[in-house]
Amino acid sequence: MNKIAWLLCFLIGLIVISACKKIPTVSPGEDISAELDINEIDIDFEYLTASSKIKFSNDEKNLNANASIRIKKDSIIWISVSPGFGVEAARGKATKDSLIIINRLNREYLAYDFKKLSEEFNFDITYELLQAALLGNMPIDLRQEDKVRKENAYFIVSQESGNVMINNYINARIMKLEKVDMREKNKASSRDNTLHLQYDDFKVLDDHVIPFINLISLNYRSGKNAQYTEINIEHKKASFPQEALKFPFNIPDKYEQK
Repeated sequence: MNKIAWLLCFLIGLIVISACKKIPTVSPGEDISAELDINEIDIDFEYLTASSKIKFSNDEKNLNANASIRIKKDSIIWISVSPGFGVEAARGKATKDSLIIINRLNREYLAYDFKKLSEEFNFDITYELLQAALLGNMPIDLRQEDKVRKENAYFIVSQESGNVMINNYINARIMKLEKVDMREKNKASSRDNTLHLQYDDFKVLDDHVIPFINLISLNYRSGKNAQYTEINIEHKKASFPQEALKFPFNIPDKYEQK
């Protein structure tokens, strides 16, 4: 898997926490974007930690691993991935200005500022965007030009960002974001890059309702080849600790930057 795919898998693997959204009742197919008022609920916390199991598969390999995730709100997102026996395979850290991933298996690391990262993906990526995803907000805040309609069991919020089309599916019964579909038009190919997020197994945690299962499916082109990647994240436990968390992060001197 090339370095951009590795980086993207880390980014989407962070999307693990979801919150409430309030949307008015409308008739099926009716466009209500002009009247829509989504009331984002700000989860009041300073630190969050989660222990999870991750299943990763693509056209080349299948991997199972444990992951430890830590967040300091508005400051840092940290993740450690271990295939087993307590041996760490990768560690990542996102701050306000940059994202760094250490690949211990290959003794290398990736480092990006968000401007360069946005250029790589042709999508405006910021720390605020990553944190919004972690808190269950839509990838992009609702704008006047966005379209909102009701179809079957969902309110669907349709958005565009550059050449990326986004559909957010909000369960009309429990008022939770359950699915996100993102499609990037590939100008060099007839095949579009697609990303699908699916949230499930909602549980109450400290008066907040969060999904304990997250399925991520990614179809993209790497050179002339079509690639498929799937990541399944299942939380074993999660909490909002009162005490300060530590975010240890050090790049060994002999590691090569990729």
